[in-house]
Amino acid sequence: MKKIIKALLLIICCFSEVIHATEDILIAKNSVWKFLDDGSNQVTSWNNLAFDDSNWSQGNAKLGFGDGNNATTVNNHQYPTQTGAATWYFRQTFSISNPSNYSQLKFNLLRDDGAVIYLNGVEIGRDNMPAGAIDFQTFASSTVGGGNETTYFPSLSLANTLVVGANVIAIEIHQRSSTSSDIGFNFELIGTIPDLLREPYIQSQSPTSVVLKWRTKSLEDSRVIWGTQLNLLINNVVNPALTNEHEVLLTGITPNTKIYYAIGNSTNFYVGNSQEYRIKMPPVHGTRQAFRIWVLGDSGTANANAQAVRNAYLNYQPSVETNLWLMLGDNAYNQGTDYQYQTAVFDMYPNMLKSSTLWPTIGNHDSVNANSLTETGVYYDNFVLPKTAHTDGISTGADSGTEAYYSFDYANVHFIVLNSHETNTTFRTGMINWLYNDLAVSLSDWRIALWHHPPYTKGTHNSDSESQLIYMRENIAPILESQGVDLILTGHSHAYERSWLLDGHYGISNTFNTLFHIISNQLNHYFKPILGHFPHSGTIYVVNGSSGKVGSNFTTPHPAMRNIVPLDELGSVIIDIEGDSMQVKFLNSNGQISDYFNIVKGDFIFAHGFE
Repeated sequence: MKKIIKALLLIICCFSEVIHATEDILIAKNSVWKFLDDGSNQVTSWNNLAFDDSNWSQGNAKLGFGDGNNATTVNNHQYPTQTGAATWYFRQTFSISNPSNYSQLKFNLLRDDGAVIYLNGVEIGRDNMPAGAIDFQTFASSTVGGGNETTYFPSLSLANTLVVGANVIAIEIHQRSSTSSDIGFNFELIGTIPDLLREPYIQSQSPTSVVLKWRTKSLEDSRVIWGTQLNLLINNVVNPALTNEHEVLLTGITPNTKIYYAIGNSTNFYVGNSQEYRIKMPPVHGTRQAFRIWVLGDSGTANANAQAVRNAYLNYQPSVETNLWLMLGDNAYNQGTDYQYQTAVFDMYPNMLKSSTLWPTIGNHDSVNANSLTETGVYYDNFVLPKTAHTDGISTGADSGTEAYYSFDYANVHFIVLNSHETNTTFRTGMINWLYNDLAVSLSDWRIALWHHPPYTKGTHNSDSESQLIYMRENIAPILESQGVDLILTGHSHAYERSWLLDGHYGISNTFNTLFHIISNQLNHYFKPILGHFPHSGTIYVVNGSSGKVGSNFTTPHPAMRNIVPLDELGSVIIDIEGDSMQVKFLNSNGQISDYFNIVKGDFIFAHGFE
């Protein structure tokens, strides 16, 4: 009872505290600015990043004329020359490597008399200016004098619209009247950095354990409290090591239960203790119960396409819980940088990440900034993948000894996650040897394999001519088919394609023979003779590479694929498994089911109404 009371007091105390943020000065006061003071009309293009200001003058702020405290004096093109212009123009370009570090922006502005401020061509504020359209002859709303001439006026918090690399702040200063005798300008731009840079996400889950990861700005210790009831998080796990990349293993959890959690450090909690921060634990390996899998391929565009696919899934049967989800590679375009992972994964799917385990494989774009031979780089930094999956109770298969390929189980399904990008001979030999061992010891009812490069495709890639696709078809597919693997999921080709129930085709497309290679020519319903792993009983291959971009270079389908041209549709795959039944659906970004099929195993296949 004392333990429970202490935990409750801990939660009430810590969650009532405000977690402070820190600030970065992105543009400092008194810094150097480009300026134009000739009274010309710059219309609108002058405030864009691409504008050429190489012929403009430059100088340190405070900039102005008519006052004794200017660091740089600009030309008075208005009084007494009477050009009719009321505007002076100022620009500063600055570079940002990781915009996602900043939750918000704000600025402090010294202006005499009025100002309009633009970031990358978009207005982010105006002060002492009239509403509506502004041009070079627009006067400020009132005269600035006295103490207001040296006062910095702060903005409200602004949305972060910074981009990677070069950004430009462009500011126009307006006089109050044609007879005003002075102007003045200085400026400061500030980025707000929250202490919590990346919210928690779930990794490497077993029936009794799970890893939580998150990122903070500061180096600090790590703490998770968890329990089976909200407001009763009585289990406390602390890692005293100081880090900003936090990784905490929770153990001793009862299988098939739901837990709630909160994350923080030894003195504060950041987030948690709500319905959003929950984890549904898997059942004991081999249990036959219903669960759902969400599958994304080539989703890493971080744009409206990926958002549409995400929203279509979240709106489809929202009451059905997602037990786990898979990424089939090219998770972060174009080079798998940390910033691209932040925007394409962590900012795109925050609620899914904190409540459902993500299991990824690596794609060619992810590999630009990752090395599978050394297990280093952004992909391997961001994910905790099980080298010792069998030892840790994550898999009924074999330990791989590497994060580059691995296996795991959920209920009565065994998942094999392979690496199709790395071409090193020793690496490939090691993966094949492990694959044989893994399949030999796993006894799950279902087997699903996934990797990036598809063995059969005529979408935006051609499996007849590309080496990594050919290798997987010639060397990996025979092993999987000989061990009764039921479903193979790949991406890379930016379309949706689905094969027949196949076996034994390892050549180019013109060697495919419907008499020899198709186990069943049913369009949507298939059965396999036993609940288990019957060799060469047929495998279905799915290409799901359209979760972020689409395209189709070929007008005819691969003959191994069911008789449809590759679907040029954005979408994702939903897999529902219960006991001896598997249902697979392709959900497009408009919320429609464009394809589906079922597989049933065991002695009761006729009870399901299939032919």
